[in-house]
Amino acid sequence: MRRISDAFARRPDLILWLIAAYYVLAIILRVLRSEALESDEAEQLYQSQFLLMGYGRQPPFYNWLQYGAVQLIGPSVFAISLVKNLLLFLTCAVYGLAARVLLKDKRLVAIAMIGVIAMPAVSVMAQRDLTHAIATLFAVALFFYGFLRTLTRPSFFTYLLTGIAVGFGLIAKYNFVVVPIAAILAILPEQELRKRILDWRLIPALAVVAVICLPHGLWMLGNLSEATAGTLKAMREDASGNPFLDRLSGIGTLVVAILAGGVPVLAFFLIAFRRTLIDAWQATNQWTRVIGRTLIICLIAVGLIGLGFGATSISEKWLSPFLVLLPLYLCLKLEAANADTTRSIPRMLFPVAVLALGFVVYIALGNVIGPMFGDYTKENLPSGPFIEQVVAEHSGARPAYVITDDPYLAGSARLELPQARVLLQSFGQTPRLSEAERRQPGLIVWQGGNEGLDALKPYLQANGVVTEGLAPANKAVPYLFSGGRDNVTFGYAWVEPGK
Repeated sequence: MRRISDAFARRPDLILWLIAAYYVLAIILRVLRSEALESDEAEQLYQSQFLLMGYGRQPPFYNWLQYGAVQLIGPSVFAISLVKNLLLFLTCAVYGLAARVLLKDKRLVAIAMIGVIAMPAVSVMAQRDLTHAIATLFAVALFFYGFLRTLTRPSFFTYLLTGIAVGFGLIAKYNFVVVPIAAILAILPEQELRKRILDWRLIPALAVVAVICLPHGLWMLGNLSEATAGTLKAMREDASGNPFLDRLSGIGTLVVAILAGGVPVLAFFLIAFRRTLIDAWQATNQWTRVIGRTLIICLIAVGLIGLGFGATSISEKWLSPFLVLLPLYLCLKLEAANADTTRSIPRMLFPVAVLALGFVVYIALGNVIGPMFGDYTKENLPSGPFIEQVVAEHSGARPAYVITDDPYLAGSARLELPQARVLLQSFGQTPRLSEAERRQPGLIVWQGGNEGLDALKPYLQANGVVTEGLAPANKAVPYLFSGGRDNVTFGYAWVEPGK
């Protein structure tokens, strides 16, 4: 332990290599743990068929990255995991670059990066099932790197970099818009920094933002309801109809989300620095003020937005782009207090590693252990084996298209039948079947009994599929890792033109 501690004290940059190794391991474990998909994974695999300017209620940045990965290496669990974990690694790396702009102590730079992984949204939720929120975290890290470089060593490049980051953030998740506004408001009281806002180089930076956002912006103007309805519905999910009580509930969930996202980070810092962190709380300088104000303004803005829209629920993942500033803020406080950081890296690293590594191992083992007690998750759903069996029993003939109303079946169809076009009833932007496609065999799949076909008939007819004469059938397929003890019932029907 002493040797490890000495090595980190001399070479804090080793932390970045450990973080890279962690995300490589996360990719490997995700590929090995299950061929079934989580909600966001299934959505990404399905939507990666299309390069669109908008994908329903979420901006397209993550979808575009996923589309590129699938085009390069094909639809696979590896392609899904690669994009996610590469973005998470880049978030930590760029966050470290942003920390280096302000922190002189390289050990605190390493601590800041470890602090990102200490966030439950990064170490737990992201490894389970997040996509667009991860892209937003990356955009926030890139923005603060460009923004802080612009404040300390301004150049044409730093303004453009900041503009690129803002553009990426706005097409990653709509709540990102709070971040640059809060950052600008936070520097207004600092006379030396205010002049950066009026610099002529801000104009080309804004032009870059406009160019990046233009395609999605044009789409959004024509699809405003589709782009916002889903988010507003999620925010008002538990609405009681009483505006006062609903808003009070929303503020309550905001406080809970702040505590859930911030307290674990504070706890890990206390483990690493103990009394030193408490003593450092009173230390201040220009940068603790700027980052502290930015964080507070972001959280207040979220609260005001929630009140304005009558939100009854504000989740921790929505706050993660703002709470990610907390590790940097704490490191700035420690440096302002001239805290001793000699042994801080191992004290911070080991408990965070237990959390991060423990969780990726836990979810991998959970898929195997849970079924022993009748506990099944989405990653135990045998939608892939079901499709594989149906195709194998049909003389191995592969359909030209697959139609379903189940997003998990849609994602699995992309994995099992990469050459087929998959149509999902709930995704209204799916192009209709062409005349040439309708002349080829197709497969209709659903979860449950034959009533699933009845629910799909209007969608089938809208795509020109003749529903008369279809022969629905059912198949019971064991849950993954259940040893055949419990089954899921799926339904299917083949479309055979000319028969």
